[in-house]
Amino acid sequence: MVALIGANGAGKTTVLRAISGLQRPRRGKIIYKDNDISDMEAHRLVKLGISHSPEGRQIFSRLTVLENLLIGAFIKNKQSNIKGDIDYIYSLFPVLKDREKLPAGALSGGEQQMLSIGRSLMSSPKLLLLDEPSLGLAPLLVEKIFEVIQTLKKIISLFCWWNKMPIKPWR
Repeated sequence: MVALIGANGAGKTTVLRAISGLQRPRRGKIIYKDNDISDMEAHRLVKLGISHSPEGRQIFSRLTVLENLLIGAFIKNKQSNIKGDIDYIYSLFPVLKDREKLPAGALSGGEQQMLSIGRSLMSSPKLLLLDEPSLGLAPLLVEKIFEVIQTLKKIISLFCWWNKMPIKPWR
């Protein structure tokens, strides 16, 4: 787990947008798994395992909660267990299951943030970028969001241990 910390306007969001292919770096390179991804298109980066939950949520407000989650699985083929992935997201955020048929725009800010993170998880990322996951949320929702982040960290650590994979420092 890595955190970018800095003052407003320091470039934290710009770095995340560049890593996820939403913005091109003006100079330098972005190296991911020994490959230069600086000029790669965002949809190709998702296929490489990079997913981004942006600041401001940017959910599709007219689509339902379920439809938003399905958009997050756009890279998966028909054999993929998309239903299982959706069930997993609902286990992390049970309130989304209760609201799966509602337009995403009808959700509270915290629920929209949960949906944004859930949509990002639908691609089964190897690198998950969360930009301001607690921005503007009530303290109880902030606690829930960070509980889920800790759960994801534990699951990844357990997966690496089970598969005898070293947890390598990010570079």
